[in-house]
Amino acid sequence: MITNNNLTLKITAGKISDGFKAEIVADNIKNISWNVKDANGEIKAQGSGSDTTISAIYDAEAWSVEKPVLYTFTACVTYENGETEEISDRFGFRYFETDEKYIYLNGFPFYMRAYIRGAAAHEHQNNCNLSEIEFYRKNIRMAKSYGFNTIRFHSVIPPEECFKAADEEGILIHIEMRKENDDYNNLQEMLYGKNDFITDEALLEIIHSLYNHPSFMVYCVGNEIREPGKKPRIKEIRDFIKKHDPTRLFIDTCAHGEYDRDGVDFDVQHMGYFFPYGKHADMFYNTDNLLCFGTVNNREMVKEDGNAKIRRGIAFKRPLIAHEVCHYTSWRDYYALKEKFEKYNIPAPWWVDEEIKMLEAKGYKENFKETLQITKDFQFRCWKTALEGIRASNLLSGFHMLQFADTDKYENSNGVVDCFDDPHGISQEEFRKFNADTVVLARLPKQVFNTEETVKIPVLLSQYMINPPKTGAFSYKLEGRKIYNEGTLTDVDTYKSGLYTLCSLEIKLPKTKKAEKLTLSCKIDFEDGSMCENSWEMWVFPETEAKTENLIITDKLDDELFEKLEQGKTVMLTYRENWTRHLLDKSQKAPKYAFRAVWERYKGVIWDRGTINGGFDDKELLNKYGFVTDGQINFQYYNLIDDCDKINLDDFPVKVKSIVSGLDKANRDRFDATKFRLPELMYDRTMRYFSYAFEMKVGKGKLLVTGFNFTDMENPAVKAMFNTLVSYCNSKDFAPTAEIGVEELKTYLLYVAQSKPNKEGMMTQYWQLDAEPVESMAYWEESERYLRED
Repeated sequence: MITNNNLTLKITAGKISDGFKAEIVADNIKNISWNVKDANGEIKAQGSGSDTTISAIYDAEAWSVEKPVLYTFTACVTYENGETEEISDRFGFRYFETDEKYIYLNGFPFYMRAYIRGAAAHEHQNNCNLSEIEFYRKNIRMAKSYGFNTIRFHSVIPPEECFKAADEEGILIHIEMRKENDDYNNLQEMLYGKNDFITDEALLEIIHSLYNHPSFMVYCVGNEIREPGKKPRIKEIRDFIKKHDPTRLFIDTCAHGEYDRDGVDFDVQHMGYFFPYGKHADMFYNTDNLLCFGTVNNREMVKEDGNAKIRRGIAFKRPLIAHEVCHYTSWRDYYALKEKFEKYNIPAPWWVDEEIKMLEAKGYKENFKETLQITKDFQFRCWKTALEGIRASNLLSGFHMLQFADTDKYENSNGVVDCFDDPHGISQEEFRKFNADTVVLARLPKQVFNTEETVKIPVLLSQYMINPPKTGAFSYKLEGRKIYNEGTLTDVDTYKSGLYTLCSLEIKLPKTKKAEKLTLSCKIDFEDGSMCENSWEMWVFPETEAKTENLIITDKLDDELFEKLEQGKTVMLTYRENWTRHLLDKSQKAPKYAFRAVWERYKGVIWDRGTINGGFDDKELLNKYGFVTDGQINFQYYNLIDDCDKINLDDFPVKVKSIVSGLDKANRDRFDATKFRLPELMYDRTMRYFSYAFEMKVGKGKLLVTGFNFTDMENPAVKAMFNTLVSYCNSKDFAPTAEIGVEELKTYLLYVAQSKPNKEGMMTQYWQLDAEPVESMAYWEESERYLRED
């Protein structure tokens, strides 16, 4: 605390047994009369004298996220000239420690569940016209209701009112220190890093101003600083902070730091932009994705020898936090936002009206509420998958999530709440099932199964309560059309903090005639009356074979196909074209015919990387013929969608019936607007009308086109979808109403093939390749070259 008269008050309150210490720094102090009061105004300690260092031990309670107990220190300072100054500030008893695995708060392991705000791309304005402290208080209260316990302020130091709200509400704060008027340049620093750091004078002012806030936890120099372990100025900053404030944690950079550097209390590392499912399900359990950040000693991280590689294993000497995870996007409720901005008399951002115009032009207005919720549900499933993967990792002791609240600067939505800090489509109760102090985790090896398959499932407990209950009763239930299995195990030990195996399940899945969606629920009823629960979806498919007579199945889009259609044949085209993957082979020649397809991945759009915000299907049709679905694209689609050809029907000559439809992102690629000077919103790059399977009548024949990935026919869901589409094509129900002539279709497909190959933006190309944990400089250069070539 620094007063207007430049008096400095520093209150140190760590362990209660050590008491508190107040240091008052000012010239010519004659006497100080002081007291400490609790929240009820009861005096806990008091005194008077000329000593400027005051200390006392009294019966106190600790400050924590769960119970943020504050005390008020008040003093009347009398100077030699007879003038007096009244000073007062609040403080709390709390202390931080670390070892190789954990951060500790007041001696208890602390699992950091942080969200990011601060930098313009991750911040929102005070759109509700609240006072400054209430603006931050609303955000903090909402975040805690979803289970968060820390805020990382990206590249900024928040105002005093934010710390006051955090002190009162109980949330911890991580700051990043920049020189005054040094705004974070996302693109510049993402590409080239930062080397211009804060001065000692500015550091001292930060330390003295924020020292008394119990919510203030972490000093950080900056975001994604390259090779911080080799920068002398960062070591100087660290030593200066530890000299003047040894009570808090220090880290040099969030991400990109060398794993073996010294001088940091914990580490924050980028675990990769992969999606932690399928082939990347282990991304939070190994250190391979961190090898690209190097070492301070320039040790070889990957050694290649012919057709073999040796990857160095990394052992961290300190707690490890996952950097900028979960920034999966969805659409926004643009109509509701427009009303809110009008309600609070705030000018709406440019994109609100523009997004409304685009979605109406694309035909989404009539069913917009349902479509919006589909994107939110897909976003939620991506968050659940990622955060449960993090909680189940023995490497990690927390995460920084990007982000909790939507920004109002950009049109993309990667927040749990909107830019008014209000919920929008995401349940607090459901989110806390995987984002609370205590979380139960059933680690399914997969989610798609054959009937009667036996599955072994470890059940873990991620436990970070203060004084957790000693025992509990574990119960589970597997149900679909009926309850198939259930059971209880009593007297399960739950007293330990950390991550450990609670028990394991071994279940033989039911024999069913029809494909079925099952739900596995797990619950722990603790001895103190509290409980935690969680659930997971599973899909079970029986072995089936579809009859293919009278149906032509082909993966070739050629003149022979059109001849069959002219003859009145029924054709199922499994469209898989190298031209869609032009990014992999840029020298290839165009085919004669092509659909306007996008190379698809099954993973959420990461801010502006990607093309999938979920999707919907004709559930009655698919369930009838053997593929189980509740009407939305879910994880039973994973192998069908990842590496598939998603077909863009925006300019297709006729409006066809789509059996499975994909929802595109609603936001632009940031480089489109900044580097390539393209429009902020482009109708041919956003909210495209995508289909994975659609039907039409072509000439005298009938055609079903699917771009699904059918390369793994051993996968039960892949095989079931193939058989479902075959059975449907062979049924009386297959009676397409959309009609197009053979020549008209050929003309369109010729035109598409003769056009340039589809090239997504720089960020999405990286998402499609799915090959590197983070973008390298070589990638940026090649991607820009590729996009600029004719």
